[in-house]
Amino acid sequence: MKRLLVGMLAVFVAGSFLAAPSASATSAAAKAPAPAPQGAKSQFKGLDPGKTQTLRQQIPVNVVFVGFDKISASKLKAELPKSYEPVVRAPQFYGLAGRDMGLRFDFKYNVIDTNRRFEDKFFGFLAKKGKTNPLTVYQQQYNDQLNNVLDVTPQVKNIDAVSVESWLASNGRSSLGISPRSYTVYYLNWFGRKDFKYHVYTKTDEPDPDTGYNFGEQRASRKLIAWGGTNSRSWFFDPSAGPEAWSGSWNVDDADLDGDDVADYRIPPIWEYGAYRPKSALYSDLGKLTRYAAINLLFTTSPLYDPLNTTPGPGGKKVVHLEVLQDNPDSDGLAYIRGKFVKSKLAAFQPYYDWSVKTELTDPIDAGAKRALNIWAGVVEEDDCWNAYQDPGAELFCYFAENKAQYQPSYRPKDYVGSIWAFDTTDSVVAGLLGYADDNYTDGTQTETFAFDTPETREAGYGFTTTAVHEFGHHIGMSHPHDGYDSESAVDYGGSGEFYFAQSGDESNTMMSYIDLNWDFGQFDRDNMYRWETAGYLNEANSLAGLVLKHPQAWKVRGLLAAADVYAVLAKAEFRNWRYLGGVNHALKSYRTVQKAAALLGVSEPPEVAAKRAPGGRPDNHPAQPEPIHGPRGQR
Repeated sequence: MKRLLVGMLAVFVAGSFLAAPSASATSAAAKAPAPAPQGAKSQFKGLDPGKTQTLRQQIPVNVVFVGFDKISASKLKAELPKSYEPVVRAPQFYGLAGRDMGLRFDFKYNVIDTNRRFEDKFFGFLAKKGKTNPLTVYQQQYNDQLNNVLDVTPQVKNIDAVSVESWLASNGRSSLGISPRSYTVYYLNWFGRKDFKYHVYTKTDEPDPDTGYNFGEQRASRKLIAWGGTNSRSWFFDPSAGPEAWSGSWNVDDADLDGDDVADYRIPPIWEYGAYRPKSALYSDLGKLTRYAAINLLFTTSPLYDPLNTTPGPGGKKVVHLEVLQDNPDSDGLAYIRGKFVKSKLAAFQPYYDWSVKTELTDPIDAGAKRALNIWAGVVEEDDCWNAYQDPGAELFCYFAENKAQYQPSYRPKDYVGSIWAFDTTDSVVAGLLGYADDNYTDGTQTETFAFDTPETREAGYGFTTTAVHEFGHHIGMSHPHDGYDSESAVDYGGSGEFYFAQSGDESNTMMSYIDLNWDFGQFDRDNMYRWETAGYLNEANSLAGLVLKHPQAWKVRGLLAAADVYAVLAKAEFRNWRYLGGVNHALKSYRTVQKAAALLGVSEPPEVAAKRAPGGRPDNHPAQPEPIHGPRGQR
């Protein structure tokens, strides 16, 4: 109630200053003190006009061991970071810093070794919850290895992953005192107990909305050893489960699974410590997994693109224009795209915007778009707009950026319009690719988004819809949970080579995963996006407020600035209390209120600083490359 009254007061004060001032009010305002000079104590409590603020937050991270003997907390902690400062990743690949995100997280670690009572209760739950099934293809492949230390039994338990996450989160609170204002990694080890059963975790309740294909039921590669982020801030990893595909734990014979000529750093089944990996490496391995998968990729991650670049103007909508380009006369691309589904997932993720999704069809594909597709795909070799970027891979981006008006209507000036170009084509043109969210090949700013569907793609289980949500997720900022940035070492990495084990980040509830078991943005996604935007909008408000205060008639909008400051105070309070959605809502209101003040005075927002880097094509290691049909490294 107190916060509500403060908000109402702010709105009232703001409204009173929007009215045209009377002569007496104008005279009195003229005598009002000017804004405090530089160096004087600021009258602002939430904003700091003209400056960049950094929101700093202590992040408790619990590491809970269930079923382990003689844990080594020191080896685990030696691998862990002290802090994390997010960056916008894409500009880094062009040698540019990108926008200061205005965030810093300091970690406080709590290592918990559970007692026998908790373990008996948990593993009893697994035994009861699990359903007996034949061992998976990958468990059989593990049995067929030359160097495996044991064989998985012909029958194994299949255990619902979301139920396990829920049990751990609930009992972690009630029995271990774990606060919901913290992140928790649960390491599970059933192996060695008398009641041990070989097992995998499953999620089978979300088939593809276009094809009905159920990846969780029909793909052995979607049997899990980890999961989290559905409706909790918990992620579990079970090295006594599997072996399975995603982490590569089924293979103990070959050093390089993904064919990049670099030995993979893989975390094997727990019984392989002492064979595949030294016993002494277990806790340092789990420390690496905590840092490079759980913390860097799930709990406190960095955006691929700057989410603020997709902000609509005041009163504008966030529009997704989805253009289906029919390049296969034997198919119907519109049958494999559901605009309402796309809108529902994006609107649930960012409910503080007004979303619109418009789907149109170009049938058949026109000559210009067909030529651009053929150049991009290497079907023909011709000069075109890509030459300016020294990379044929830029052809689709530059063609549609230059010819957009030919395909889509004029939207309102305040709308933010993100275009998805969906090619319903043939395997001879585009083989084995789903889509990608492109940038401008200059400074890492997001541009056009592309999706591909072919007979092979549909046979593999994919229509356009989930690809559209996934790729537009990149467009608004989201990274994969298998590639990201390590803040303390300033290294951007993916799930291969020395970081192969980071693939396990995909085993979590996020639309941005390659594992295809859910189609929404989970708890970790929401936390990260809302924090990025809370800090971002507060600093946008600071930047613009600094310009407003330099205006000779700044006194006219004091009420609006005061209201914006109240919203900023509320945003920071919500942020501190881990109510991140409330934080971004208030931060956006603060920014919008400063925008009103600027508009009344005719103060223009500063344009984005143009990149100084000359176009030279996308770097080879840029993480936003065309995405293959999903699966573990080198497989489906």
